[in-house]
Amino acid sequence: MARELPPPSAPASPETTEGHLKIGRRWIAKAMEQYPGLAVEDAVARVQRQAGRLAPRSVRRYRADLHYALVEHLEREGRAERFEAAWRKVDSALSSRKAHIPKHARRTSAKKITDATEQEVRALFYELKRHAIAHGNPNAILAALFVLVAGHAGFRPVELLGATLSDSLLTMPNAKKRPGHAPTRTLDISGLEPDVQKGIALMLSLIDHDLNKREFAKWQKVIANQMMRACKRIDIRILSLYSFRHVAIASWAAAGLSPQEIADLCGHISIRTAHTHYARADKGHKRRTVVRPVSLDHTVKAATKGQGEQAPARLSPPIDPQTRTDFEIEEMPEPRYRKDQSPPPMSPDEVARLQNLGQDDRDTAEIAASLRRARLRREVQEANDRSSARGFDPDEG
Repeated sequence: MARELPPPSAPASPETTEGHLKIGRRWIAKAMEQYPGLAVEDAVARVQRQAGRLAPRSVRRYRADLHYALVEHLEREGRAERFEAAWRKVDSALSSRKAHIPKHARRTSAKKITDATEQEVRALFYELKRHAIAHGNPNAILAALFVLVAGHAGFRPVELLGATLSDSLLTMPNAKKRPGHAPTRTLDISGLEPDVQKGIALMLSLIDHDLNKREFAKWQKVIANQMMRACKRIDIRILSLYSFRHVAIASWAAAGLSPQEIADLCGHISIRTAHTHYARADKGHKRRTVVRPVSLDHTVKAATKGQGEQAPARLSPPIDPQTRTDFEIEEMPEPRYRKDQSPPPMSPDEVARLQNLGQDDRDTAEIAASLRRARLRREVQEANDRSSARGFDPDEG
């Protein structure tokens, strides 16, 4: 029986396409400015061959940028039928820029851990918890909560913005939404252990959901730094925020979830994305129960409970207290914020006085003459120093 091939990935969203076009147009404009007598594909190819080496990830991005822009340009010139031949020239030039970067020299994103073990995750959680209790560090508290819940919920960090929890239904925005993709997805977390459920609720309550993406990226960096320092303190591999998305996806596969269920949990529109880009089932953690995707109908029925419709049964059975692992959970400490010891802001008069301190009232010709005399003295001194270093006394010469 022939194997059924997975469906192809969906097209990029209009926002993503416009981003590629914006950059690709700049490349084309630069190439035509340097080589106005050449066809656009030849000009672009020549500019690319003259440029330096690129990391493989950057080559893929440049391909997308120039692909969209070249299609647009050739259509405007009335040469759309020549695209395939034109693109081969550009693609060959981009391929020549691809560099092989040794593993030790790769960027952090290329070295992220995708196969974090249960022992590493547990050790990191307890170290962050210890540090939070010892120092009252609110960032360590958030980092510990992230480690506790992210490997179960599998969210992208940015999807915490706007995430909501109602009873046992966790609803998150789909950060990489494509055409035809639902703006949100819902997970049933009722099967998770109570401490993980409480951790999800607490983390969502501690996040400022009014942050914009740039501000939230700074928050992510702070949490990632807390995790990095904790990993170094206990001498384990450096786990990143995205390591836990790999843990979740591998654990779902190990638990026997279907490719479609995993795609629904991840927020993927294609069932092959998780298999292609994320850790496999053999890297998953052993879980008695996992989260389950919730269909739109299920969410609507749960929301209308008590209004004439009966909410369906939960998708996962509740945890049996007799089979729970011995996992001690303590209350997180109240954060102790440091007192602001920075000096008070300056008044407008103080600012103006400081600015006036840097002004020089001397004549510009006098200043230039002083600079020339200083430069001459420095040159003489440097010459004397060089002569002394060679054992030559200029006074005797």
